[in-house]
This record gives sequence, C-alpha cells and structure tokens, in this order.
Amino acid sequence: MPSVRELRALVQTDVKTFQDQHGPVALIQQPPAPVFQRLAQQMGGARTVFMAHRSRLADRLMAMLQGFEHLQVLFLKPKMDGEVFAVGRLETSSLVVHDPSVSKFHAFIRWSAGDGNCYVRDAGSMNGTFVNAIALGEQEQQLFDGDGLSFGDAQFLYVRAETLHAHLCAAIPSVAR
Repeated sequence: MPSVRELRALVQTDVKTFQDQHGPVALIQQPPAPVFQRLAQQMGGARTVFMAHRSRLADRLMAMLQGFEHLQVLFLKPKMDGEVFAVGRLETSSLVVHDPSVSKFHAFIRWSAGDGNCYVRDAGSMNGTFVNAIALGEQEQQLFDGDGLSFGDAQFLYVRAETLHAHLCAAIPSVAR
C-alpha cells in the first residue's frame, strides 16, 4: 500500500501505464476531520471540504495530495468481472483497515467490468458503512469518483486512477502530461 509520497515518484508515467500498474480505482485514507479542515483553511478554503459531496473532489484531492505525504492509498486491481474485495481488520482481508471501529469482516467492494464501476455493501458490521456520510444499511450502492467512503470511523476518498494521476501531476508542476 503506497503513500502519497511514494506515488509522486511513480507519476512520471502516462495515465494508461499508471492505471495498468495500480488498477482502475483507489481509496485514499483521509486524515482526521479537524486536521483536514485546518489544512483546507490554510490553503484558502473557508468552507468545510471533509466528507463533502464529490463536486468538491478537486479541493479535497489537492489538499490531501499537497498536505499529507504519508496518507496510504489502497488500490483495487480486479482481475475479473464481479471480483469482490473484502474490507476488514483481518490480515486476510483484501483491503485491511487497521482501525478499532472497523469490524473483522466489515464490507465488500464489488468490481463490475461491464460498466467500469465499483459497488459497496456492508457485511453486517457493528459500526456501519457510509457513502458521503449516509449509512448503507443492507443495500449495495454504486461508488462514483470523489465519493467519501467510511468503514466505521475509518474514512477514505474513492477516486478513479485517472483522476488520481491527474491530481498527482497537478501537484508536481514539472510533470509532463
């Protein structure tokens, strides 16, 4: 699981190579709300951008990529249509999230190659799964570029690889696009 700092070194590749190496989508760990809000304000944003709607994706991504070198990025690299990624605290999970509010088996993320999208479903977790701060309950929900995704208190930003690549390039002025 690379950090933002490590990804900056890899962004020298074109977007297709970046996507082939890492997969079509990523979950970027979000910092705690007070820290993130302070950074956003320092960067000139007076509004709250933490767990905001995906229309503020550029604001959130730039704040995260510029201000938090050590944030972890979880890439989903599906090998087949319908592949399911288990999210939980157990080391055997596809996506391991080390947070006490995350259940051993917390949620499932399913890849749909047909439409190129991911779908998330809670696995009966104790603290719930949320998309843009709305609890999923028992339903499966499609994820969109820029959605805020929470497993208990562990919060992530769901982004497509091409979006992440573009913002990493924008954060490094010398990178040729």
